[in-house]
Amino acid sequence: MEKRAIVRDYIQKHPQCSGKEIKVNTKLKVERIYTSLREAYLDAEVNLSKSLTRRNLETQKNDVIQFIKENPKCTIPEIRKNVRVNITRVFGDIISAYKKANVDYPFRERIRGVANPAIVQRSLEFERRMIYLLSKIGSVQSKVRTKAGIADCVFRQNGTTYIVEVKDFRGGRNITQSQIKQLMKYMVALECNNGLLVCPRESFPKRKNNNNLYIDGLKIKIISEEEIQSIGDVV
Repeated sequence: MEKRAIVRDYIQKHPQCSGKEIKVNTKLKVERIYTSLREAYLDAEVNLSKSLTRRNLETQKNDVIQFIKENPKCTIPEIRKNVRVNITRVFGDIISAYKKANVDYPFRERIRGVANPAIVQRSLEFERRMIYLLSKIGSVQSKVRTKAGIADCVFRQNGTTYIVEVKDFRGGRNITQSQIKQLMKYMVALECNNGLLVCPRESFPKRKNNNNLYIDGLKIKIISEEEIQSIGDVV
């Protein structure tokens, strides 16, 4: 009887067994026959034992990295469905996960309507830099899912919570009501009255003195990278 068949048979008869128990009772080391005990369970077509369903952080990262390598255009929902890992909690964002897997991220799918990879890359770098600057003066939670979509981050400073959107508008593009309404939707969904819209100074609204907005009980401040760097405080 081949070694794999012996292990499969033992797991099928003892569906909660450990690798040590298999070794003691069959005289076979699972790791010499399979890449892991998890693989052995899958081969035996037996539901994973409780210990195998509790993956540590490193195992979760490795599982995601392997999945990305095998599916180089996969999305966050696909990873969550197939690997059962929260990308934001484990990696911070999907871009970081792709980098760990040494796979180029499909940028055109990241920002709809933008076909120029250089512009997409610049926008992503700007977003990461703004969130990093905010993290130096408070705490941040990036890519927060809401019923209205995904907010770039939630920022907390001096006991106040802000919903943050980052817009890397250049070349004469200015912040309009469309971007403000998008931020407001996230604020309402997260029941937060304070919002920050971070963008280059050149893309501030055309109307002067329109950077502090009060709309329907919501307070929104439009702020630039230079302001965050110089004052170190957004309130």
